[in-house]
Amino acid sequence: MITFSRALLCELEEELHAISFNYDNPISMSDKSIETIVKYLQILKNYILDNEFPIKEDEIHFFKYIKPKFSSKLIYFNKVRKLESYKPLGSKRIQRDYLDNELNKLNIYFSENTEFYNYYRLGGQSFDNKIFIRHSVEIDYNLDIFYHELDHRFSTTHDFKVAMILANEIFQRYIENKIKSLSNSKSVVIKNPLENKVFKWTASKTDLIELIYALHTQKVFNDGKADLTEISKCFEKLFDIELGDIYRACNEIKNRKINKTKFIDTLSENLNKRFDEKDNK
Repeated sequence: MITFSRALLCELEEELHAISFNYDNPISMSDKSIETIVKYLQILKNYILDNEFPIKEDEIHFFKYIKPKFSSKLIYFNKVRKLESYKPLGSKRIQRDYLDNELNKLNIYFSENTEFYNYYRLGGQSFDNKIFIRHSVEIDYNLDIFYHELDHRFSTTHDFKVAMILANEIFQRYIENKIKSLSNSKSVVIKNPLENKVFKWTASKTDLIELIYALHTQKVFNDGKADLTEISKCFEKLFDIELGDIYRACNEIKNRKINKTKFIDTLSENLNKRFDEKDNK
């Protein structure tokens, strides 16, 4: 059951990765992502209801570490969709206040759930057989009231709370990146030296992000002081392209199981071939 769940999670993450580069609009991307996650959650639920965990430790592991990774993605994209849908028009100050208010809400949630947050993040195990086992006795960990409305065949008292923690951590980075982008937008000025000449990036967005990340790592801009977001904004303007959440994309590139630097390696290989061909002429 654990093996099936992990494989299903990998499939979901691959689909979400593809969606992130096929949709420039964050609301459209969130809608498609939510639709996809719901589909995979239903597959996961059906499988769990049709099978029994061989040992109690597997059930704990599933509800503590695996199911929350599915649920957290659903929570995260719902939060992104809501944030972008209600984003106010107006000055940067108005938009910054809006984002700061959303950060404050996250901080309040973390504060209200400090005890459980510390238990989970510090690797606590003493209560696992009560809070990550279905139909178990409840202990006081600020149980969310809507727990009683969940399908208890596919829920424990705290797997959703773990999912909320995971989602909020990612959502916090999303908001912080939005604030950073807002703060840096004034300093990003592109003067096109080729007048009205337009260059269109025709490789994949992933390839461009890999190139940007490599240049940032090499510290080739402003003596290494240029921020990754600043660099990505420059490339967005230069090629009239929307790259989305650059930090999330970079993390996905770093987490590749095979050939993390696929595009850079191809550049190097082709350039060396070109030089060799010239030398042989």
